[in-house]
Amino acid sequence: MKRLFVAIHLQAEKPLLDFFSLLQANLRHEDIKWVNPAQLHLTLKFIGETPAANIPRIAQALDEAVAGYKPFSLSFDKHGLFGSRYQPRVIWIGPATENPALLLLANTVLDAMDQIGYARDRQNLVPHLTLGRIRFLHDKPAFHHFFESLPDQNYLHTSVDQFHLYESVLKPAGAVYSIHHSCCLNR
Repeated sequence: MKRLFVAIHLQAEKPLLDFFSLLQANLRHEDIKWVNPAQLHLTLKFIGETPAANIPRIAQALDEAVAGYKPFSLSFDKHGLFGSRYQPRVIWIGPATENPALLLLANTVLDAMDQIGYARDRQNLVPHLTLGRIRFLHDKPAFHHFFESLPDQNYLHTSVDQFHLYESVLKPAGAVYSIHHSCCLNR
């Protein structure tokens, strides 16, 4: 069995790396598991535990679904938290405005996976990059004061010309990702 997901890999650039450093320096006393910037990705579909024999079928469905798609630009210019104010769980960045090309690609991927038996999640897609997972906050008021004082900025602007079918292997030091298939958007 393979733990699979479909995602867009994103290369961290200086503004995002600077934001990472700022967060880590100011929140060093909090119990937060930071994501490795080299593993940043925007998940389009979490497939989950899947027999390895299904990988060619998944790859073919993805290739067929996005045939004729063109590359598009994507900006991450908003930061936020998932979870409640009382119990924030995830620090993330995402697009401040809806990106129609990204939503079309995501829905196409979801439809393709649904057609071969990997049903859609009940939740709507919230495009984001997870930066850190909050395990425990020692000083919630200080955390919120710092986090809310941060201005939104352009953390990352990139062109999306491909996405991947990944395998995630969970290890004590964190997840290790490997690519099983890449889908290129026609140029």
